[in-house]
Amino acid sequence: MIFLGLRRMKRVLLLCSMVLTGAVALIATAPAAETPDAGAAEGAAVERRPPVEVRGDIEVRPELKDFSGVRGWRVDGQEISLEEVRDRAVVFHGPYILQDLVSGALLHREAERRGISVTDEEVEAEIRGLREEMGLRSEDALEFHLRGRRLTREGFRQQAREYLLLAKTLADRVYISDREVERFYSLYRDTLYSRRARVEFRVMSFLTEDAATAAKQHLARGRNFVEVARETATNAAERAVAGDLHAYEKGQRPAFRPDFEAVLFAAPLNQVVGPIESLGRYHLVKVEKKTDPYRIPLDEVRGDIRLLLRRQKLERVVWPEWIEKQLATAEIEVMRAGGATAPDRATQPEQENQGQGGTRDAGD
Repeated sequence: MIFLGLRRMKRVLLLCSMVLTGAVALIATAPAAETPDAGAAEGAAVERRPPVEVRGDIEVRPELKDFSGVRGWRVDGQEISLEEVRDRAVVFHGPYILQDLVSGALLHREAERRGISVTDEEVEAEIRGLREEMGLRSEDALEFHLRGRRLTREGFRQQAREYLLLAKTLADRVYISDREVERFYSLYRDTLYSRRARVEFRVMSFLTEDAATAAKQHLARGRNFVEVARETATNAAERAVAGDLHAYEKGQRPAFRPDFEAVLFAAPLNQVVGPIESLGRYHLVKVEKKTDPYRIPLDEVRGDIRLLLRRQKLERVVWPEWIEKQLATAEIEVMRAGGATAPDRATQPEQENQGQGGTRDAGD
């Protein structure tokens, strides 16, 4: 249902916090520092120069998209090493990115243990549905959306795959009762599931009543409404949208003047009405469709509401509780270039007594 188009937008928020961001690729592909001292020195340099972000709709240069086999870049004589990019990502985003990677690994381990997987066909179907509900029907619209979120197409596809894996793996932990569905419907019955009286119409405007009357005479002789609207437009901006189809709901905000709104809802279908004087201009109106007010019954949207509530519970309750428990009990081993480091003895006995996983260091 069109009323539930927001449900997938909520999923994007979870995906953005759960899976790799663009900086993850930098960490994964960058070589490790040769010595701890060198890494610390570079990290200190990065801390003194915080990242500068380029915002807006600026296209990423193709030379900056592929990291395979690259050790750095030279920009107008100034060098930027892949190591510097890696270190900057670690300094400013490292703990968050790293924990997202760990969370993803724990989810994949659970899915593998239970024999759960996601097919390419399921991913493509998910992407098609997401694009449709977000209005990303053209390739240009998709590219604009991805640039705004600093995502590549492959990153977008990976997010869809990770979300599907999450939903399938934890699906048996999500239960929505009939009472929850009914409570949600009752709460939003007069907003999401009600529609006010609505009209779809075309309009053309004139500075004088005589000009509007002359145009109406052309229409009476069989001329096309859109053609006349564009011919009589006074400038290029008006001409670009002249005669376009508009939709209006009674009482919406911002609202038309009461006299103009009354004409819209009283006008017979497919007949030119006017001239109508409003705000110093004269308008001709042609109403092409009217929709009476109505309320969608619960039985028609019960399945959609249940799906929406399942997704909300999965993202806001089940996933946070599950991954918090997994992170608390996971055994995390720190691999250091300088060799093995003994486990933290202050926490080791407590971890052994509780039977929980802990953190320890190990050499390569």
